[in-house]
Amino acid sequence: MTEVIIFILAGICTGIFAGIFGLGGGLIIVPIVTYSLVSFSNIALDQAIITGIATSLASMVLTGAMATYAHTKNKNIDYKIIHKFTIGIILGTIFVGYLINLVPGQVLKNFFIIYVFFVAYRIYTYKSNFIYNNFAIKNNFFSNLIGFIFSLISGLVGIGGATLFVPFLIRNNIPTKLAIGTSSAIGCLIGLGASISIFISSLYFEPINNNMFGFLYLPAILFITLPGLIFVRLSANWLLKISDVNVKKLFSSYLIIIGLFMLFN
Repeated sequence: MTEVIIFILAGICTGIFAGIFGLGGGLIIVPIVTYSLVSFSNIALDQAIITGIATSLASMVLTGAMATYAHTKNKNIDYKIIHKFTIGIILGTIFVGYLINLVPGQVLKNFFIIYVFFVAYRIYTYKSNFIYNNFAIKNNFFSNLIGFIFSLISGLVGIGGATLFVPFLIRNNIPTKLAIGTSSAIGCLIGLGASISIFISSLYFEPINNNMFGFLYLPAILFITLPGLIFVRLSANWLLKISDVNVKKLFSSYLIIIGLFMLFN
């Protein structure tokens, strides 16, 4: 029961942050599922964190789709930008399934922590004074290279990519709210591609828990995703009422909290 309550609370937080920040929820789901499997099921960290990553990616397909729908209604997504990254994202997610079993769990955890603190600092300290016209990067090869790298990193740590794409888009002449909405749609695409890739990879391994399907932990999928879907739609409308400056401050603070959680657990 304790595990279910933790998952429900995580689902509510996931939905809120998906709606406000365009996050797929991986920064919450990965540490929560990993902690749960280690604490309640006595599963080794290496196996638990891979399961947390796979579960996070699968969950964010649904929450990401809901966030994308809400942001589309609010005109916070530019699909022309997404098109520039699509080929790179697809290729990156294909590689995730092949690499996920090769990287030690402790390495993934340490990279996750360092990455979260770095992004929080960069977003909090960045100041923009531009007027939005168009996406600054015109070179399709470079944008697809970025899509490949970001989707590969995102898939390996179980996130939708907003913590990579949001600051990148902001630094390339995209207003914060539009960057968040566009990143939510990109995250949905990453989650779908990486989930398929990891599922194919999991067919070669025996399940480590009766509640697992491949590398997916089914109780987490159920009790995190359902409340997440409810709150993502509500919170997407909250974004319209928050200034860009406050959005960046909240985003940075959220990343720091997640980084501390992983660091001390």
